[in-house]
Amino acid sequence: MNKKDLLALMYDFYNLHTLKGQNDDINYYLHQIEENNAKEILVVGAGTGRVAIPLSKHSVVTALDFDKERLVRLKNKEKNINTICVNFLDYNELKKYDLIIIPYSTLQFDNNKKKLTQFFKKLYEVMDDNTIVIFDISESFNTKIEKNKEFLFKDYCNEINDEVEVFYSSKRFKDYIEFNIEYKICSTNNSVIECEKYYYYDKKLLLDVIKNNNLEVLKIDDGYGKEGFKHKHLYHCRRTK
Repeated sequence: MNKKDLLALMYDFYNLHTLKGQNDDINYYLHQIEENNAKEILVVGAGTGRVAIPLSKHSVVTALDFDKERLVRLKNKEKNINTICVNFLDYNELKKYDLIIIPYSTLQFDNNKKKLTQFFKKLYEVMDDNTIVIFDISESFNTKIEKNKEFLFKDYCNEINDEVEVFYSSKRFKDYIEFNIEYKICSTNNSVIECEKYYYYDKKLLLDVIKNNNLEVLKIDDGYGKEGFKHKHLYHCRRTK
């Protein structure tokens, strides 16, 4: 197994152990499918299918991500999903969707002001007047503290037939926080590291970018309808009419 395949596997391994209540977003999105009578859905930042797969039981889902290895894992779990491996900024399909879902702070992942503007410009291009876009923004990154390398957990991973130790560290910068997740394979003592940076939530900037790209905010829900995720803000947008 090469490094990229192993990181995609570890992405699933980590989520299985840590996300827990985050999965409440799935029921939230299922409710939006029903409310908007959405037949065709695009999930941007689909990863290995945590959100896309359960939604595909209710609508036709296209899963987009720039990580080929994660999409391969998604496809192995659920064949009945169309996958597109591309950076969303380079997405040029003509197909329109009833609902576009951008889950789990994907919009904040490595999106500085310039990229954020490009992202919303691209969103406008792939929408029509009836398309609803829902994206998940987290305010928690604004207040997370820096941490030196610390041990999170150790567990057995069936797919590699080995135990894995997981370590976490974080470092704050002016506009974003950077996370490093290290996975150490116990029998070989070798490690792979996932490094990700998430930009802080700036409501004024976000609203300005939305408005300047001819979109309007229909509503903003705080959390998924249960306690514990009030730091999550679910924006519902459409083209300005």
